[in-house]
Amino acid sequence: MSIDDKIKQDLSEQAHERDRMMAENRGLFAHLAAGFRLGMRWVMVIGYLLAILLTAAMIYTGYHFLTTAADERVLWGVLFLTALIMQVTTKLWIWTESNRKSLLLELKRMELRLLSQQRSS
Repeated sequence: MSIDDKIKQDLSEQAHERDRMMAENRGLFAHLAAGFRLGMRWVMVIGYLLAILLTAAMIYTGYHFLTTAADERVLWGVLFLTALIMQVTTKLWIWTESNRKSLLLELKRMELRLLSQQRSS
């Protein structure tokens, strides 16, 4: 087998592998669910519960902001903004944690793929 044939074969295998990986592309819910599969599941559950509680706090404080007298609106506005910032921070942490878990899983897959290629050569 010439070097050109070997290169063509390797490129073909890589294209086939890339197409297979693209077909496995997961959706958003599968990506977020990955955070529950790998260790520290309870921390993710607490994060989601905190996000839900902060949503309820935003609704509560937003309602009071819109229905109270003008002199109390500053208090409810500050509480609403505080709950909003806390919720955004919590959701960013959840997203970052899910990305980290997904990246670790992908690195493990690549490591196994490299090991199997080294064994076959």
